[in-house]
Amino acid sequence: MEKKYFGIRDIARFANVSTATVSRVINNPETTSKQIRKKVEEVIKEYNYIPNQNIKKIFSKNYNLIAIFIHDIQNPFYTLLIRYINQVCIAHKYTLLICDTEDDSNREEDYLNYCLASRCTGIILTEGVNYSLFSDKSLSLPIVTLDRKIDKLFPCVTSNNIEATKNVVDYLYNLNHKKIAFIGCKETYISVQKRKEGYIEGLKEKKLAITPSYIYERNPGLNLENGKEALRYFLTLPDPPSAIICSNDLIALGVINEAHMLNLSIPADFSVVGFDDVIETIHYPRITTVKQDIIKIVQTLFEQVTSPLPNNNEIIIDTKLIQGYTTTRARKRYSY
Repeated sequence: MEKKYFGIRDIARFANVSTATVSRVINNPETTSKQIRKKVEEVIKEYNYIPNQNIKKIFSKNYNLIAIFIHDIQNPFYTLLIRYINQVCIAHKYTLLICDTEDDSNREEDYLNYCLASRCTGIILTEGVNYSLFSDKSLSLPIVTLDRKIDKLFPCVTSNNIEATKNVVDYLYNLNHKKIAFIGCKETYISVQKRKEGYIEGLKEKKLAITPSYIYERNPGLNLENGKEALRYFLTLPDPPSAIICSNDLIALGVINEAHMLNLSIPADFSVVGFDDVIETIHYPRITTVKQDIIKIVQTLFEQVTSPLPNNNEIIIDTKLIQGYTTTRARKRYSY
C-alpha cells in the first residue's frame, strides 16, 4: 500500500490544534505548554510526520550542530583546521557544518539564518566574514572567533602573531640580514596586520630602517600569485631585500616558485620565511616557517563554542619557529 504523506495541516487536525501551534511545538517547543506539546508530539510520532531518527533532535534544545564559517576553503591552513575540528566534533558526538562563504555577504546571511533555524549549538567565525551581521544576532547562540577580536562581543582565539614575527626578524638578523622585507595583502585580515606589526616592532628593536618599499601589500589574496608578484616587485628595487617574511606559507611558496622560474636560488639569493607550517608534505625542501599550534587552537575553539565562559577573553596560543632550508646567512648582494 502506498504510504501517505501527512503535512502540518493534517497533524493540526488530528491533534485538534492550530497549524501555528504545531509549528511552535516543532520550532520553539519552550513557547507551548507541556500538555499541548505532549499532545502534538504524540500525533507527530503516530503519523510519522518526520523521520523517526530526527524526532529526538527536533524536540531537543539543539541539534548538536557546530558551524564554521570559512571565507577561503582552498587555503591549506583552513583545510587542516576543518579536518581537525571535524575530528573533535565526531569524538564528542557533534556534527560540523562547513559554511563556505567565499566572502559573499548574502551567503553568510543565508548560512546564519540556517544555523538559527536549526538551533545550532554555536558558530566558529574565521577571518573574512561579515562580522556586523553576527553582532546583530549574537545573543541567540555562542560565537567564537579565530584571529579576530570584535569589540569584546565574542571570545577570540589567536596565535601570538606579533611575538612570532618579531622572533622571525630576530632569527634573520642573527643570520646577518639587515634588509628584510614583508609580504602582506591588500585585504584587512587581523592576523596579517598583527604579523606586519610584529615585523615593524622587530625592525625597531634591532634598530633597522623601516623601508616602505620593502612592505608589499598590493595583492588582495593570501596566495601563490601574491608571492610571485611580490618577488618581481622586489627585483625592480635599486637595493632589493636579502630576506623576505611572508604572511603565510602559500605566499612563501609563490616567492620560491617565481625565484625558480627566474633562475634565482633560494636561499642563496633570498632567504624566505612563511607562516602556518601547512605545506610540509607538498614542498621539498622544507620551508622555514612559523608553526601554529593548530591542535590547541581547535581544542580551544571547540571548548569556547560548546562551554562558553562569561567573559569574552582573547586567548593567545604560542607558536614555534621551524628552521627549514629556505634561509641562510646573508651574503654580499649583486644587482640583478
